[in-house]
Amino acid sequence: LDAILDSMDYYEFGPHQMIVQQGKVGTTFFVTHMGTLEVSVNGCVHNTLGPGNAFGGLALLYNCPRTASVRALDNCGVWGATGGTFRRVLQDNAQKHYAENRHFLDSIRLFDGLTVRQKDRVGEAFFVEVFEGGARVVTEGDATAGIYFVKKGELKTVKGGCVKPSG
Repeated sequence: LDAILDSMDYYEFGPHQMIVQQGKVGTTFFVTHMGTLEVSVNGCVHNTLGPGNAFGGLALLYNCPRTASVRALDNCGVWGATGGTFRRVLQDNAQKHYAENRHFLDSIRLFDGLTVRQKDRVGEAFFVEVFEGGARVVTEGDATAGIYFVKKGELKTVKGGCVKPSG
């Protein structure tokens, strides 16, 4: 993350100025520093962005035209990183997470019988999901799309409880 932050440039936009335009080639990933931005797709407003919100990454990740237009609603400041830096940081981050997940996989006895190649394949499919304290992870009887392993923290099992509509 430091690598991408160190390479970012600061841009300022006045009210109603277009920052990215749908259909155009994207070369920069942005993070809003100040102000309010409006996101529209095919001329219809879909969202507003404020400080801390990021945009412009899809065009860089998939090497495709911008999927939305973003314009300033008031005086705005955004930080921007070029596509090359953005992709390099994402790749470095993915490799780091893969190495961490592969190390974690080696610590789970369930996978002891797998070959190195098989563990590598399982490690490629791993992803981290973070839950807030007290959040429900799974409910007995519900279909799940994966297997959960606790990497950090603790889980509590509740039997005979009742799930409220609010979760």
